Amino acid sequence: MNLCLFNKLLQLTEPHLTKNSYRAFPAEQRLIIVLRYLATGDLPLSIALSFRIGESTVRMLITEVCQILINVLQPLYLSQPSEEEWKSYAEGFWKRWNVPNCVGAVDGKHITLQCPPNSGSLFYNYKKYYSIVLMAVANHVYRFTLVDVGAYGGNSDGGIFNDALIGEISKMKI
Repeated sequence: MNLCLFNKLLQLTEPHLTKNSYRAFPAEQRLIIVLRYLATGDLPLSIALSFRIGESTVRMLITEVCQILINVLQPLYLSQPSEEEWKSYAEGFWKRWNVPNCVGAVDGKHITLQCPPNSGSLFYNYKKYYSIVLMAVANHVYRFTLVDVGAYGGNSDGGIFNDALIGEISKMKI
């Protein structure tokens, strides 16, 4: 991430990241710590040692800041498409791919994880490892229009699709 993009992200999230306590970290540092965690996948302990703060503080920051990022960025970049956008996707699939009456391409991806405690076989998938499922719909130019993350790896794609909000949106009349 370059400095310009970081500053834009900080500008969007700063009102939500700023705390009134004199002991709280500045918004910029809170964002840097969490972006480091998301970008590197390092353990919270490693990040805590790098920034000379407590591991529990890093874990708390990750939870808080990720929720803020979701709340701020989701409406801007992953809002539900309008009727006009759905129609433009259908037109795009027809013109670009010669596929009529299509508004999106759906696929799921298993994201590997360690077996959560006391989860039994919920996360164990047919590929013989533990995972959660990211299911997404993309438009004719490969941009995500709908996303669902967090379904158990042991569930089928069809079941995940029907249970997710993505499945409900697909049943709407355009």
